[in-house]
Amino acid sequence: MTGVDWHPAKETLTLVAQRYQTALAAYLQSGEAELLAEAYETARLALEAGVPLPDFGLMHFAGLRDSLLPSGSSGACLERAEDFFLEGVAVYDMALRGYVSGMAALRKEIAERRRVEEELRDITFELARQRDELDREVRKRTNEIRLRAQELESKNRQLVQANQDQSNFTYALSHDLKTPINTLYCFLGVLLEDFQADLKPEAQELITDLIGTAQRMRQLVDDVLDYSNVVGHQFTPERVDLQQMVQQILKDMDALAASAQAEIHVGALPAVMGSPFQIRVLLANLLSNALTYGSEGPRAEVRIVCVPAETAGKVRLSVSDSGPGIPEDMQDRIFELFKRLHRYEQCPGSGIGLALCKRVAEAHGTVLQVVSQAGKGAAFSVDLDLEEKQDE
Repeated sequence: MTGVDWHPAKETLTLVAQRYQTALAAYLQSGEAELLAEAYETARLALEAGVPLPDFGLMHFAGLRDSLLPSGSSGACLERAEDFFLEGVAVYDMALRGYVSGMAALRKEIAERRRVEEELRDITFELARQRDELDREVRKRTNEIRLRAQELESKNRQLVQANQDQSNFTYALSHDLKTPINTLYCFLGVLLEDFQADLKPEAQELITDLIGTAQRMRQLVDDVLDYSNVVGHQFTPERVDLQQMVQQILKDMDALAASAQAEIHVGALPAVMGSPFQIRVLLANLLSNALTYGSEGPRAEVRIVCVPAETAGKVRLSVSDSGPGIPEDMQDRIFELFKRLHRYEQCPGSGIGLALCKRVAEAHGTVLQVVSQAGKGAAFSVDLDLEEKQDE
């Protein structure tokens, strides 16, 4: 036998050879086509037993020799022998084709696997490169953000300090101005009262005008002092009873309310959390404006109400009047410092009140809103934190 890796057992080879040669002899004699199936089956057994193709050929020619020698050979016998052999060889041919096809598929699979592995290596390398690049970019941006935050923090401290310095300066200046203005106001009053009989009418009119000017200066200084107290003022929220505070403010404004002849409606007002001083300043200015400008309408009416705000835990405090209203193009400008809609002779005031109210709202983390239509009055509102109820 030939071959290196094929080592069929001798007993198996003998049995297969005997079966093949017996079937070959029968086919040579009868030529029955059914016997060709035995050639195919015997060859299959030989292949399973590990018989190489050359040994299978030797097996065939040994059987052919034994069958032809006794009776001699004829053309028909040789043709049958060839058919029988080819039927057996077909098994080896199919096995060889399957092996070649399998090897081709295997080589293709190996090539594809190598291609995929190379792609995976390339992708892994690219991902690692992108990851490193992203890490560098993140570190760079993080450092930039940190430096920017430090810069903003430094500028914020500077602004807070500058704001506080300005507030302190304004307070000191206003406080220093208040004493001489009060002295001037008192002296002018004494002069007019004690020496009125000795003064000419022109002098009396001049002194009266000076008293009015001094009074306006006193009001301006008081408003500036209030503004400086609010700007930069840090506070710890306290309980503020709005109902009680509004009643106290209205009592202080009895004279103004009487001159305005306004009908004042005060709704049920809750307790809120905030700065009592600042909220009082806010309410006093809003009520003063409402009484001053609301009396200009045909039906003088002032309302102070509270309704639930859109944000949970807050209440919307609103002060409205029935005055002539605020022109739409002025509704943003009225919150500017010293901005007035009327001449002082028409409506006294410093032009600081609404700017002060705006700062109070901002200090409480909210905004002061205005809603107004010509001839239908104006309504100012601000959202405040409701008092937190303690569980009993």
